Amino acid sequence: MVIKSTGGIGQDETRQSDAGGHVTLSRLNVTVDRRLTAGRIPGVTVDVKHRDSPVVNCAVRAIGSQEIVIIAANAAGHPAAGDLITFSLCEGDTQLLAEQSGIAHWDRMEGDTRIVALFSGGRLDLLLDHRLLDERRMDIRYPVDLQALVKVGTGHLAARVVNYSLHGLCLLSDASLELNRVYQADMICDNGPIRLLIVPQWISTTADSHLIGCGLTSQYGMLLTCRHTSKGILR
Repeated sequence: MVIKSTGGIGQDETRQSDAGGHVTLSRLNVTVDRRLTAGRIPGVTVDVKHRDSPVVNCAVRAIGSQEIVIIAANAAGHPAAGDLITFSLCEGDTQLLAEQSGIAHWDRMEGDTRIVALFSGGRLDLLLDHRLLDERRMDIRYPVDLQALVKVGTGHLAARVVNYSLHGLCLLSDASLELNRVYQADMICDNGPIRLLIVPQWISTTADSHLIGCGLTSQYGMLLTCRHTSKGILR
């Protein structure tokens, strides 16, 4: 649907989105990144500290170009989405990565443990053995459910973000977009809208919806990653 602009993100647009309800991955043909459901990388751990909490040692589930997915306890002192953190990475007694600053940008519960994604300001793939990385995709894709408004002409196309990574995101909409064209899009997050520039790179069409894979320049991927604190979904 195309929602006519009223000079910003207005109440009419919010009500229309709420009436439509939120999508979940179980209703979509969206592939969940297998690294989020894997076990752990044997022998590799991360020491994490945030705020005034003591350092906690966590197992590592996955490593991407600028991110580490850890297995943390659901307890005080362990990081959750939105926390500013410092971390270092070890394999046995060998330090693979000295202390880095970052942010916990995504989490979800798995039984009594919390799966947390940590974003690093520095490149990890240049420092770590490539065997710890996915062979096909350097960036891990995180499932979410966010409202998005894409500027199309004088109006806005209502869509939902169903997953994101450092360099891209996937939209669900009942209308399509033009491939390889730059669009302005507002992501509606709990802590306010995030304005990005997106470029549709592929489109998968079903009877009543379109999945649109969009690229992001790294500056916009970092902005989304650092400001987005909504909880992850995996259903």
